[in-house]
Amino acid sequence: MTSIKSTSSKASASVPDEASTLGDWDDREERRLVRKIDFRCLPALMILFILNFLRSNLANARLKGLQKDLKLNDTQYATSLSILFAGYIFMQVPSNLVMNTVPTPRLYLAFVTVTWGLVSALTALCHNFSHIVVCRFFLGFVEAAFYPGAIYYLSRWYTRKEVGFRIAVLNVGNMMAQGLGGLIAAGVLSRMEGARGIRGWRWLFIIEGSITIAFGLLIPFILADYPSSTKWLSERELHIAQGRLVKDVGLIDNPDEAERSGSGVLHGLKLAVADIKVWALALMYFTYLMGLSFSQYFPSITKTLGFNTTITLLLTFPPWAFATVFALANAWHSDRTGEKYFHIALGYGFAILGYIVALTAKTTAGKYISLFGMCMGYSGGIILLGWVSTSIPRPPVKRAAAIAIVNGFANIGQIPASYLWPSKWAPKYRQSFTTELCLLVFSLAIGLAYRQYLVHLNKKLEKGEVEAFKSDEKALAKSADLVNATAGQEARLVQRFRYLL
Repeated sequence: MTSIKSTSSKASASVPDEASTLGDWDDREERRLVRKIDFRCLPALMILFILNFLRSNLANARLKGLQKDLKLNDTQYATSLSILFAGYIFMQVPSNLVMNTVPTPRLYLAFVTVTWGLVSALTALCHNFSHIVVCRFFLGFVEAAFYPGAIYYLSRWYTRKEVGFRIAVLNVGNMMAQGLGGLIAAGVLSRMEGARGIRGWRWLFIIEGSITIAFGLLIPFILADYPSSTKWLSERELHIAQGRLVKDVGLIDNPDEAERSGSGVLHGLKLAVADIKVWALALMYFTYLMGLSFSQYFPSITKTLGFNTTITLLLTFPPWAFATVFALANAWHSDRTGEKYFHIALGYGFAILGYIVALTAKTTAGKYISLFGMCMGYSGGIILLGWVSTSIPRPPVKRAAAIAIVNGFANIGQIPASYLWPSKWAPKYRQSFTTELCLLVFSLAIGLAYRQYLVHLNKKLEKGEVEAFKSDEKALAKSADLVNATAGQEARLVQRFRYLL
């Protein structure tokens, strides 16, 4: 690994690059392995994320009669949205701890994908408020495994300066789902209304749930497991996959039996809960998600432009498509430079600008342009999640718990945020946009304080006053063997760790 580049950390710049001389493989072998994993895993995860976030089609279905057919008032509809996050939040940490213990994550992800596809399809059978609440709760319950699990899964394969862009690629599924959901809904709701005596919005859930189940059955044949257990990689490739992570952080990223045991999992959870960095990132992500809750009501906000349902749904696609390209570029540059906070702030800035334009614009064109800025705000959160895995690198069980805690705690904000867009505030939604703007500014302030805390920790690491993570002799010996290092070289490799800012 090359020395960590950060435009704002002198400590990082002064770290010697001894790691680049370790290992019995060259850069071409490593790049070939990374491309192989990229090609095999990223497209599959991205498609899963698209299917995962098509649950937002509840908002699209609302435009074509779901709320009326189920006799929901605005509060009941908002509850139908928010109840999903009750189950989603509850299962985040347990699911990620399971991800750390199972040697075959592809089978685990396949199981939860098929299950959420089935629950999604069953939404078509809902006939009242009680039905939709129960269905949405269990949908969140089974979906909880995917996103934090996928983030953890990527952190087990990629270095700290690679994982951010891969998380962005994963989130392309999220952002494209927001737009593609509108396109799919436009086709289904307009062409299948009344087919076989079934309302179009019911067909929407049947079709999307069936597609999810079918793809879930393919996952075991596509995804890899972990760098120590993937069957379709050669021994040489498995060696490189593990060794390059040692060169990145200084210690092997392969949970031993003790860590996979019940006591080891509980210990990892305790480590994560006791780490102030986890809660700082959790609070930052909490206010971020609340500050971008517009996405739950995006079709309804777009409808205020004054077009019919089909055109409204089609208009939801361009802002998300543009924001997706921006998110990939922003995450790529963040990985390239090793800088996190200011790339996050850039995404936030566009969202804040979008809210200001939405509050002040008088024309339809101006209001539509504001939607682009709002959607671009999602690029900040993508990098923020990558910041979690780079800030909590070892041990793996602690990282798994930290990712789940941050994502789970943050999604608590989705529950009250579901009530921020009542119909009575339409079409201007002044109260909604103002609240969102304030939340994003607060989130940025937390991020700045967190960045300065990491600067402080890097200075202490430079002086040898603290350790970024604990390492025992057994792990050090195994790590040294992977990169053909001496005991002294391996000790220096661990000591050279610095946080990315």
